[in-house]
Amino acid sequence: IAGIAAGVVMFIWSFISHMMLPVGEMGVTMKWNESASIAAMKNDIREPGLYMFPGGDKEDMNDPAKMAAWTEKYKAGPRGILVYHPTGDDPMGPKMLGTELLTNILAGIAAAFVIAWMIPGFATRVIAAGLIGLAGWLSIDLSLWNWYGFPGMYAVGQGIDQVVGWLLSGVAMALILKPRE
Repeated sequence: IAGIAAGVVMFIWSFISHMMLPVGEMGVTMKWNESASIAAMKNDIREPGLYMFPGGDKEDMNDPAKMAAWTEKYKAGPRGILVYHPTGDDPMGPKMLGTELLTNILAGIAAAFVIAWMIPGFATRVIAAGLIGLAGWLSIDLSLWNWYGFPGMYAVGQGIDQVVGWLLSGVAMALILKPRE
C-alpha cells in the first residue's frame, strides 16, 4: 500500500513539475528549423530507434583507420542522439499515462520495501527516499549528461524532479509504514 501511495504521489508530482512548473522544460529547446529536419528524417530514417551520430558500424571500432575517421567526425561535430519514431501518436494518451503511473508505482513498491526495513522514524525514512531519488539522478541523468551531452539545465531539472518527487513519495511511505521495533 505504501509503495502504491508513493507511486501515485510521484505521478502527481510529475504532472505538477512538467505541466505547472518550468522544471519539466529546463534545458529543452523547442525552436529550430523543424520542417527541414523532419523532411530529411522522413526521407532518410525508416525504422524507429535510438540513433547516435556520427554513426558507424560496430565492426569499424576494430579498424584503427575507421576508428580514427569516426573520432575526427565526432570532434568536428555535430554529435548527438536522436530518439526517432517515424509515425505519430497521441501525446499523453492513455497508454503513455498508464505506463507512467505503473512504472511510478513499481518504483514506489521497490522503495517501500527498502524503507520498510528501516528501523528509524519518519524524517529518516523521508530522507532515505530522497536519497533514492538522488542516487537515480546521479547514476542515470548525470550519466546521460556526461556521455551524450544532455544539456546541463536539463540534467538540473531532472535532479529537481527526482529528488523532490522522491522526498514527497517518502512522506507518503513514512506516513503509512510504521517504524519497526
